[in-house]
Amino acid sequence: MLSLQDELALLPLFQRMPPAAMRATAGLWTLQELPTGAVLWRAGAPVEDVGILLGGDLRAIVNEVEVGRVLPGELIGEAAGFFVGSTRTVSLVAHGPSKVAVLTVNSLRTLRWQRSPLYTLLLDAALTTLAKRIQTVNQKIAGGAVGREAAPVRSEPALLARLWRALVPGGPSTPCPDLAPLLRALPGLQDAEDADLQPLLSAFVAEPMTEGKQIFLEGDSASSAFLIAEGTVDVLRNVRGDRAERLASLDAGDLLGINTLIQPGPRTASCVAEGRGWLYRMDASAYEALDGEARLLWRESMLAALAAQIRLSNNASRRDAGRPLPATALATGPIESVEDFESMLRASGFLEGLPMSEGGLADIEVVITEDQKRNPRRR
Repeated sequence: MLSLQDELALLPLFQRMPPAAMRATAGLWTLQELPTGAVLWRAGAPVEDVGILLGGDLRAIVNEVEVGRVLPGELIGEAAGFFVGSTRTVSLVAHGPSKVAVLTVNSLRTLRWQRSPLYTLLLDAALTTLAKRIQTVNQKIAGGAVGREAAPVRSEPALLARLWRALVPGGPSTPCPDLAPLLRALPGLQDAEDADLQPLLSAFVAEPMTEGKQIFLEGDSASSAFLIAEGTVDVLRNVRGDRAERLASLDAGDLLGINTLIQPGPRTASCVAEGRGWLYRMDASAYEALDGEARLLWRESMLAALAAQIRLSNNASRRDAGRPLPATALATGPIESVEDFESMLRASGFLEGLPMSEGGLADIEVVITEDQKRNPRRR
């Protein structure tokens, strides 16, 4: 019979782990065996661990509705396990006899402090999982929002036609705001040393915004993220023909399209400058060039942003005093009412851009302990 450590080492997720580094983490993992119908985690409970399904099948349940399945080899709890004070957003129930390798949040913090390759690997897996989830949900929303018979007919003038008129000559009249304070407002970067923040400052490029500037259009190939430095950006999605629905308005400090640094793909909405201002852009090439502590800090901050986007999207897809949308709304459709349609569009807006004011993103604390804040560098 294989040991728990041997089973973990066989998973594709851990193929890049050096054997010695894998053996060094052996004492941190525990095995949970679940009979059919047993609950691994309950929605609303505090997050105390993350896990990897070794065998069996877990059902993800929200308000007594199955919203997904977890298959062997998949990381679970990644949306919250890297953050302090998080709560579960779904319940996980064994569909058949199942076993899960569990790593406590405290162990995760220890791995982070030790700069263990396992921490980096789990962080990479969490980022990929959340980015794929955002892309999948957004595609489903797009399928319900564009051209479906159930989609409500909009009578207002074509919003894209109004907003994407000829650009107003001239750029912003003021210099671009400093990037450092904007980055330090993001989770995990508040206490970063200047030397660790400098590579991030160099990875962003300032761009002026003129009124009506098309930052990117729905369907464009995407591999860059944006941080608004000054001004307002409208997030829009095509509904029918040249009509569009405004999903959100984003301001200074808000993020756009951060998931495409992890999971390149077509833009699922359009972003247009409402007036003059400034953006900072990070391309995939600059992102991949980051290394060391700067790369680690930025990926932790990105994970917090993706988790906040999913949480806001989930909250926005509820209506009528918190009653969730029908499960079909995020599956095969059709969207059944104007209220469903509007809730779905608002939800998709949060998946393209993240408004800091609504997300409470600045309050998210990653797994850097107080001791690590006092002693941020481990040589």
